[in-house]
Amino acid sequence: MSVGKGRIIGLTLLILLVMLSPVMAQGYSMIEDDVEVKFNYPSEIKMGTCITISFWMKAKSNLTDLSVRLTLTYHANSYTQVIYDKIIVSETSVTEGWTTSKSINVCIPREDAPDPHLQADLETSYKVNGSSKVLEHDWYMSIVRSETYEELEEELEEARSKINSLKDEIDDLKAELDEKEEALESLQEEYSSLLGCYQQLQSKYDQLEKSYKDLTNQYRELDRRYDDLRDEHQQTLLDLERLRAKYDLLSRDYGKLDENYRNLLKDYENTLADLKTYRSMYQDLKARYGDLESRYHDALAEGASLRQRVADLESRYGDLSRTYQSLLGENILAKNVIFAQAAAVAAGVGIYILVSRRFLRRAGGKPEGANLNSNEENSKRVQKILSGRRVTIPRDIAEMLGLREGDKVEICLGNGRMIIKPAREEASSEEKIIKETESEN
Repeated sequence: MSVGKGRIIGLTLLILLVMLSPVMAQGYSMIEDDVEVKFNYPSEIKMGTCITISFWMKAKSNLTDLSVRLTLTYHANSYTQVIYDKIIVSETSVTEGWTTSKSINVCIPREDAPDPHLQADLETSYKVNGSSKVLEHDWYMSIVRSETYEELEEELEEARSKINSLKDEIDDLKAELDEKEEALESLQEEYSSLLGCYQQLQSKYDQLEKSYKDLTNQYRELDRRYDDLRDEHQQTLLDLERLRAKYDLLSRDYGKLDENYRNLLKDYENTLADLKTYRSMYQDLKARYGDLESRYHDALAEGASLRQRVADLESRYGDLSRTYQSLLGENILAKNVIFAQAAAVAAGVGIYILVSRRFLRRAGGKPEGANLNSNEENSKRVQKILSGRRVTIPRDIAEMLGLREGDKVEICLGNGRMIIKPAREEASSEEKIIKETESEN
């Protein structure tokens, strides 16, 4: 209740201040025949704050020994305190129309006191035409409060807004109360239904209690099995340690395999480079093969014509032989002619055989590896194809062929066989034919 009474008193004072505010001036003026003085100051002052007072003075006559003293006294209930006492104007002589202005800063005490106010005393002394004058004025200057009128007005507005919000809350609470009443009725209905459910649950509880006993027995059995599994777990841990040791060993083997893999990858790259080279060689050999094939067909045609000539020569040789037998008893001159003709026929047969062998060799003739069948059968090995389709050449065969690491080999395909042999720099087919002809001659 004391708080409510304090609020009522505060509001009453606020209303009085609003009514009195037009009467309470924010400034003080003093107009005399010789001087004019004006003060500007706030009508309200808050405790513990500082204010600024503006002072203005004008001389209406020529004055001498001008002195103005201002005293500000703070009244708080039963005690007073002078907070400012200074001479604000001190001039030896001034002329008519002289003016001056000053700003005075004053701070109010912070102590909270009932009904404090500020009083001002102004004492002005001067001489006019040799005669002295003293003017004294005191007035009630400002009201000192813990809260200003503007702050109280803000609190009033805030209180009004709170009242309006409380009214809205009351309306909301009434609506919520109605909803709660309806909810209570529905809850009562639910209670009756829940009571029936409770009875059913009670019977189920009895059943569950029985089931609980059964589960307790099962738990004991599971606890026993858990002990067995714990022993198995210890054994598993031991196995795990052994597997870890094996894993470390495999990791080291993996490092070696990884190194081998890198070497194989390098070999693979080298193989790709060789493949490109072989492809270019294949294109060159393909072109050469086409040329040899055309030459082979020409050789076949020439061989056919030579066989015909040989047949003719053989026929002539037969005729000559029969003639020779019939003329065996004739003169030596006829014999010599017959021998010359027979020699010519034999020379033709020899030339045909020589040319036939040459063309057969040029066209391919007998496969180069035909005479190696027996050796191949004797040196036959079964090798496993490794990753990347790699095949390892046995050491003894490599030594027999004189193969070393880094040497090149040729891989040929014919008659369903793959033949691997050392690569040699061979002369062209024309050079081979020339060399064979020279050796035969």
